[in-house]
Amino acid sequence: MKQLIAYAVLICLAASPITYASDYMNQEQREATFCGKTFNGKNEISGWTYKVHVDASCKNKTIQYETGKKAGKTFDRQITKIYPNGEWCRLTNRGKQRCNKIKDMGDGTYQGMSTFGKWKGKHYVTLTSIADDGQF
Repeated sequence: MKQLIAYAVLICLAASPITYASDYMNQEQREATFCGKTFNGKNEISGWTYKVHVDASCKNKTIQYETGKKAGKTFDRQITKIYPNGEWCRLTNRGKQRCNKIKDMGDGTYQGMSTFGKWKGKHYVTLTSIADDGQF
């Protein structure tokens, strides 16, 4: 009986969102989730909030800042590379490449981890409210 209960607990844990949250999204998952979509973002380090639209081809994204010192400004950024492991790279306004990976937290939120510079390995962004409409 104890063994049966132990197996049931293991099955429940294996199916939980917490288990899946430990893995970063791969290229296919990120494209299906974010390409052609609009979503909210929050920079967890600065506290700035913004909306993002990624075009259907996953080549460009538009960022519209809602709070912070860039509030009210909109920027277009080229997505330069999407790796099979799910890492996306984009160009900054200064032409520098910046990359990140995303975790699906299983509750409608996504956490981004930087793969570059001083924020490398840190959870720096949370994404929410993904919609197909492409509108800000």
